Amino acid sequence: MLYEAVAGVLKLSKEWAFPVSEETCERVANYLTLLLQWNERVNLTGARELRELLGDHLPDSFALARLSPQGASVVDIGSGGGLPSLPFAILRPDCHVTMVEPRAKRIAFLNMAVRSCACDLVKVIRARLEDLPHSAHTVAASRATFSPQDWLQLAPHLRVSWGIAVVFSVDPVDAGPSPVRLVDSIQYRTASGTPRWSGSYCFT
Repeated sequence: MLYEAVAGVLKLSKEWAFPVSEETCERVANYLTLLLQWNERVNLTGARELRELLGDHLPDSFALARLSPQGASVVDIGSGGGLPSLPFAILRPDCHVTMVEPRAKRIAFLNMAVRSCACDLVKVIRARLEDLPHSAHTVAASRATFSPQDWLQLAPHLRVSWGIAVVFSVDPVDAGPSPVRLVDSIQYRTASGTPRWSGSYCFT
């Protein structure tokens, strides 16, 4: 499975025109393998096969990698089994990543995966969004935990004044009236053909 996972990560990196080293592919592949192994005992993701993780979930990690500025401090709310933030941390070793997740079993997996994948700049916190103090991250991201509109209302207290919030959706998200402004966006499709859209927003 590991060899197949390495090949899948390399293929995806070429499709995204995001060059990665063989070592990076192996580290991402190791994470995906661990996720599937733990998922047999703990509900970490709806994906049950490697091809689902590679084709339907990992593209979001590449999208986040493309939208995040150099040297960003990234917070991911509702990290679950670590998608998209843990592969992102491997793809973008210049960034500090904080993964926030309230469930103990998922926290146990995340801590193990961070150690196994040698993600030195990743911190795992057991908490809910409402438990967090005002933070100073440059990127605030969340996937499938809140609706896009709710996330754009909640994200500002997690980021510095000039930071961005990243939204994952099927279609482009109308931010509504100022002070929310779309900065950048990416449209793509998963391997199953599902349209995906990721956008970064600033708050003026």
